Amino acid sequence: MSIALSGATLSAALAVFAATQACALDIKQVETSDDKTITVLLSGEVVAGDSLRIRSLVGKLTGAKPITAQLAFGGGLRSEALSIGRFLHQVRIRTVIPAKARCISPCPLVLVGGRSPDPKQVSYMKYSSATIGFSSIAPNFPDKVYSVADLDKTMAATQNDILQIADYMTEVGANISLLKFYQSALKPKEIRYISNEQALDLGIAVIMDDTGELITPLKPQP
Repeated sequence: MSIALSGATLSAALAVFAATQACALDIKQVETSDDKTITVLLSGEVVAGDSLRIRSLVGKLTGAKPITAQLAFGGGLRSEALSIGRFLHQVRIRTVIPAKARCISPCPLVLVGGRSPDPKQVSYMKYSSATIGFSSIAPNFPDKVYSVADLDKTMAATQNDILQIADYMTEVGANISLLKFYQSALKPKEIRYISNEQALDLGIAVIMDDTGELITPLKPQP
């Protein structure tokens, strides 16, 4: 009986591990027409350990070429996304959302963590057909009776989440106005999308798909 239980436990653990790996970010180097830059694509969903995997790959990309991270993912651990964004900022890796790609929370936080090695170039940008979407961090309460202690605990946790995001944006020099999209009251799984004009107001540069023209925000990026 003990052997059977141990086997079942092991099988369950392996199943959880496999599911986690299936949902993890797909991190790979991709070829582009720009032979002066190394490009890494991040797609899928953020899970624990993805930050270390990105650090490992970047550590192997030795050479004088700058690195650009293409972002096309959504969902997952916000704490891990913040770690990724901080790393990209520290090592000066630019971020871009490719044409027709979707960058959904917590992806926008990684986007504004981008930082160009050349102060004359923008640090983060999106193509005009790319999509940026935010989900709310505020809890959505089911209909039932709540105690004052329950509400106090939930409010404290939400405020702590907001402070963590605010600290991160201050650290990477991002526009603090981005916070308002995380404070919106949204339904479960609801996504709030922003226009290219709103992206520019948040300091995110926009590349026109049809012409390749780069439209830079009025406020300089870090």
